Amino acid sequence: GSAPGGWTKFLAQDVKMQLVHSVDPGDLDIDLPNVNHMKMKIQDAIPLLKSQIHNDDRKKIKVFVSDACLHSMSAQTDFLLEAKEQGVLSEDSFFVLTLKCTVGHGKATFDAQVDKVINSLKCRANIRDLSVYHLFTNRSGERTIVGKLT
Repeated sequence: GSAPGGWTKFLAQDVKMQLVHSVDPGDLDIDLPNVNHMKMKIQDAIPLLKSQIHNDDRKKIKVFVSDACLHSMSAQTDFLLEAKEQGVLSEDSFFVLTLKCTVGHGKATFDAQVDKVINSLKCRANIRDLSVYHLFTNRSGERTIVGKLT
């Protein structure tokens, strides 16, 4: 979910991350030397990243950001946990996930979906410092969650 490249540019240029793996089948609007654009879906990228990391803790991903538009809101957390399970993420990795409403249009319906995803995530993994935000860049049916996966 990295195209056209807003989060990628922020992480690579503004935060100055050493390396940003930017995963999206679409094209990026940016070309930076510290960006590895993986032109594929996340489910294809995770095994490839696993093979590149080879259990080297220095190569593991420390920040996982996803702004993908997926068929289900819970798929955001599913991919986060899959990356953790496959050894792609470092210990205490920080995450930023945009949860996008795919069912219903009312605030109450959307808030209930977000709560369900958050409760499921808390049951499936050790999460610290979890917060929910409605960023100015989020649409009305989107919320951004941030936290640490331990």
